[in-house]
Amino acid sequence: MRKRLLFEVTGVVNAPVEKVAELMFASGPPSGVHTDADRATNTISYWGNWWYRGEDSVEEHPDGARLVHRVYNIAPQGNWAAYLANKLFIGYRATLERSMRDRVADYQAKLDYSG
Repeated sequence: MRKRLLFEVTGVVNAPVEKVAELMFASGPPSGVHTDADRATNTISYWGNWWYRGEDSVEEHPDGARLVHRVYNIAPQGNWAAYLANKLFIGYRATLERSMRDRVADYQAKLDYSG
């Protein structure tokens, strides 16, 4: 499968990687899509039937855990059509960034990690 990275957004949760990963796996991916969970790499992948593949992962960070959300175009052909179907992705990055801020705040509140 060929993956073309379109977007990447990140956020930091002030808690250990293991705790953030547990919460990410418990939250799971959106419903109604294909999924793959890899606990060894702290990654959840989910994709549709055409162009979209999302990957969420948790990595080490000096302040705790870094959440990463990547969006790939995986269309085997006609990959340009994803841009048209999504109105050239105008405003898409802002939506992803807002979603990441909300997710970090939600995880932080749920974990309320103070050491």
